[in-house]
Amino acid sequence: MRLTVVVEDKLVVKDNEAYEVESLSYLDANINAIQWYEDKGEIEYLDGTENLSITDISPYNQVLTDWQTAKTKYEEDIKEKALTAEDFENLFRHNRNLMLTESDWTQANDSPLTDTKKEEWKVYRQALRDMPTTKTASYETLVENLNHSDYPTKPS
Repeated sequence: MRLTVVVEDKLVVKDNEAYEVESLSYLDANINAIQWYEDKGEIEYLDGTENLSITDISPYNQVLTDWQTAKTKYEEDIKEKALTAEDFENLFRHNRNLMLTESDWTQANDSPLTDTKKEEWKVYRQALRDMPTTKTASYETLVENLNHSDYPTKPS
């Protein structure tokens, strides 16, 4: 499982699915973000404290519960409402913007990435921005399938 939590934005991204949750106020107020990569991760702090490596995600299981709640609510809202083409376009842009937000850290001056990796992420981010003009699928399809081939491949 890949997990990203951006506390200030109340954004939780699990395996490339991003949802805004109600609250993350139960997390330490000094946490900026949590990154989890399959079996290890790190906590990033707001006050400049060095990132903390973690090998156990279970203390943050509430985040996963909140993510699932937000996902379920989102799916129910879509089923209840007869969405227009404009609604799907707005939902697509919202999802795309969440993907951009999740990858903002890659372009920061203090990012731990090499220049080559930063460039890969820059290209990925530009491809996300270009999607409204390069997509082949409908906005509805792109909203319903975040793994659609029109989406650029996230750098590893």
